[in-house]
Amino acid sequence: MSQDFSNIAPYSDQDLKPALDRLLTATPFLAGVARLSLPKTSMIWPGLARFLVKGRLKSQFKKLNTIEDLQNKVAPFMAKVVNTTIENLTIEGLDQLEDRPYLFISNHRDIVMDPALVNWALHSAGRETVRIAIGDNLIKQPFVEDLMRLNKSFIVRRNVGGPRELAKVVSQLSAYIGHSLLEEQAPIWIAQKEGRAKDGVDQTDPAIIKMIQMAGRKHPDGVAGYLKSLNIVPVYISYELDPCDSAKAVELWKTEADGEYQKADSEDLENILLGIKGQKGNVKVAFGQPIQNESELESPEALASAIDAQMKTLYQPWETNQVAAKRIKGDPAESAKLDERLSHCPEPARGRLLATYAAPELG
Repeated sequence: MSQDFSNIAPYSDQDLKPALDRLLTATPFLAGVARLSLPKTSMIWPGLARFLVKGRLKSQFKKLNTIEDLQNKVAPFMAKVVNTTIENLTIEGLDQLEDRPYLFISNHRDIVMDPALVNWALHSAGRETVRIAIGDNLIKQPFVEDLMRLNKSFIVRRNVGGPRELAKVVSQLSAYIGHSLLEEQAPIWIAQKEGRAKDGVDQTDPAIIKMIQMAGRKHPDGVAGYLKSLNIVPVYISYELDPCDSAKAVELWKTEADGEYQKADSEDLENILLGIKGQKGNVKVAFGQPIQNESELESPEALASAIDAQMKTLYQPWETNQVAAKRIKGDPAESAKLDERLSHCPEPARGRLLATYAAPELG
């Protein structure tokens, strides 16, 4: 009997119309779209902006019958984001990979843009886009889950109670990743650790590997053979500028100063919108090679180290990273782009912002 993944899986074509109808009644969703597409109207007449957006979306939604239709509709929007918020986008290494489903394990700096840029690279090359792992901590409102699952995201349930329930959730997630790759031939994107690397330190958490390999315990070639069959490929996304850098720096500073940080309910959505529309400077998306060496697959720690080793070679140092690292070391190097980012950050948190840009260079 096949396992039921309906509570975490991306929506199917049958789920499309009901989910779109729910989005049209979700005021926060309409407000978010209005802020992106009608920023001036949204600021002065928010109600009118939502009304206009709802009418336009309702007309567009009528023409959508499949998830693929929706993705094709979103593609021009993504093209606009790339063209207006990125100075130069470089994609490297994808042409060295065969056209097959891979488990892409990526560094994680931006909630939406990381997997979106991987998808943009795949879409531009005529390849199937990924199913995206997203934590339920980001789903504060029902419309966010609808939006994410419409966009081929599957849900990582974190807010569970007790060891037994946690084990059940992790087992289901592991099985779903294996099912997607091996049975449905669908590629997967997952971050190298839980949450964004707000401090700029990109390091794979072996716990992620332990979760992934759980479904391979009964594999005829052992866990290493199972992991090999998943075609794990590291991906590194290098941003010259991070639109959310000040928000991250403030969170790190307040956590250090107060021992905790109280996140507002709307903060994740604000960061999503800022990450999409904010300027990113130069960006490079670099794809590594499938990890197939048995010695690198023999333990979660070995595989995490192998992923990190590839990521270090895939990382693209930008001026902001290099100058931040020099300043950390006491060299008063110049960077107009870095200074502009620092000027928008509250002064007590500027050291954190500088350290975050420097981290990939110093690591």
